[in-house]
Amino acid sequence: MEQRQQPLPSIRNPKLKQTLYGFQVFVGLPMPLTRLSGYSLFIVLSAVIGSGIFNNNAQALELAGPAGLILSVVVIGVVAICVNECIAELTQQFPVYNAIVEYVRVFVDEDLGWVIGIAYWYAFASVFAVQNLNAAILSTYWGLGQTWQTLAFYFLAPVGILVLNFLGVFYYGIVETVGGFLKMCLVLGASILSYVIAAKFSRGGSIGPINDGFENDKDFASNHSKAVCFAIPLVAYSFQGVEVIAVTAFEARDASALRWPSRWIAYVVFLLYLLCTIGEALNVAWFDPHLPLIYGDPVAKNSTMYPPTSSVIIFTTFLAGYQSLAGFLNGCLIFSVLSASNTSLYVSSRTLYGITREMPDTNWLNKQIRRLSLVAPRTGVPAAALLFSAVSFFWLPFLQLKGGYALQDLIEIMSVSSSVACLIVWSALCLAFIRYHWWIKKCRNNLDRLKPEYNRDSNQYEPNTFLDWFQPIPAYIGLVGCVLVFGLASATWWDNRVTLANVAIAYAAHIVLFVLFVLLKLINKRLFKPWGVKLDPDVQTLVAQLDRLNFKKLPRAPSRFGVHLQRLLRPGHGARSNENRGDSAPLNGPQSSGNIEAAPLHGST
Repeated sequence: MEQRQQPLPSIRNPKLKQTLYGFQVFVGLPMPLTRLSGYSLFIVLSAVIGSGIFNNNAQALELAGPAGLILSVVVIGVVAICVNECIAELTQQFPVYNAIVEYVRVFVDEDLGWVIGIAYWYAFASVFAVQNLNAAILSTYWGLGQTWQTLAFYFLAPVGILVLNFLGVFYYGIVETVGGFLKMCLVLGASILSYVIAAKFSRGGSIGPINDGFENDKDFASNHSKAVCFAIPLVAYSFQGVEVIAVTAFEARDASALRWPSRWIAYVVFLLYLLCTIGEALNVAWFDPHLPLIYGDPVAKNSTMYPPTSSVIIFTTFLAGYQSLAGFLNGCLIFSVLSASNTSLYVSSRTLYGITREMPDTNWLNKQIRRLSLVAPRTGVPAAALLFSAVSFFWLPFLQLKGGYALQDLIEIMSVSSSVACLIVWSALCLAFIRYHWWIKKCRNNLDRLKPEYNRDSNQYEPNTFLDWFQPIPAYIGLVGCVLVFGLASATWWDNRVTLANVAIAYAAHIVLFVLFVLLKLINKRLFKPWGVKLDPDVQTLVAQLDRLNFKKLPRAPSRFGVHLQRLLRPGHGARSNENRGDSAPLNGPQSSGNIEAAPLHGST
């Protein structure tokens, strides 16, 4: 692959306000005083934890039995950790805005970077609508009528989430820091409750449901192996969101605010999911009629069941005799789903803003698209991208009102294809890291002399992850794992006839993105030229590309309150001290570029 990078386009739109670091309660303190980074961690947890862990796990349990479910979670958990190891190192080294697109553009292919950005925007913009639909479905537990569902979750909920995001990232951050923490408590609490119920009814012994081991629903898979292959993609879709840490670089205070959450997020998610999965397998038999319908199942197994829910933790709690607690947990699940919807809108708007912000205004169409990068001057919110992301799939839940197999197929296709698009992003980021690692290794000797901070073997190399010593093996595991999931997505028709809906669910995202990639190559007149970024052995070329990323790297940016507080805590503070230092002197050394919040919003970068 040989493709040289084009010069950076001019950037005229303002950067977003930088207000993300530490826990939100410490948002006013400068980084040297707090060194806390849990804020980004809870935002990512809020993106990951929605309804998938309770619904997708239940489908996998029905397909492959308890052992097949646990195996699927372990396999995908390992893949997610390996993917996160790549993202964590890149994010710590290059905490740039529009990070997911930039890593692919710089290390893989210019046009592929734009395609990956569009895929990531679609993944979360559509999930914003799908999660609102899931919240409405959960509300049927209380017998909420269709009219009230439509008003509450198809209209009021998305409008309220949109308004919250328009208020600014500070208020969004408060809500999602609290929301992410509460959702972590929800998964932990649900897991503990599952173990308590299992102990109450002696389900952990030799006669418990978990002892069924590997099974297979004969309507979908003819043997245990095929059933596990069917289940793995279902479980994989529940891990969507661990890469959101790269998106938070848009508004992180500095690189330090990303290091701790970027290292831990995948491990925390995997541990939470594994604990919850074991609890589900302890209490629910793989043939339980309360389990949710598997797509394509002609028999509505749970249509007459009571309570009217297919959420494992809800009907397990209800049937154990804790009816009031089951209602409370259902409310918690609705909150969890709406919180995930909120974060989905945040992620999609920032992704769209990053894409349009750098689009060259060389023609009329590009100029119109660049309007989506407009930022509200008072709040620093990408208002145009936010509104566009919110309304793009606003119509999707309303299809549920019409009914019919064709519309249900469309909802299912969009729901699954959004998760598939996210896995495509994972694979592209793993490939970007592999090529980054390879390029660094190729120029290692000269790089150590010229720019040691870029050399992974140098003491000046700052990123620190748990498996950085083992790279690029984790990157290859992540890439192969994603490709494996893509292949296993076809398991829906291994023992059944192939339908257009099944093919679309599994591969619509791949087909559309590939066509878009070819079109971009054709438009940019690169279709018949070598594809990909050339990994030139000339160290100067490598340094130029890494500096290209550093051009967009986040400076330290203490807030006004933090600046004032730090001056008060310093000995000899006062007017004379301020005069000697100069009010514009950076507090955090040469890395600082001054008070970003106080900078004019309409200035160019």
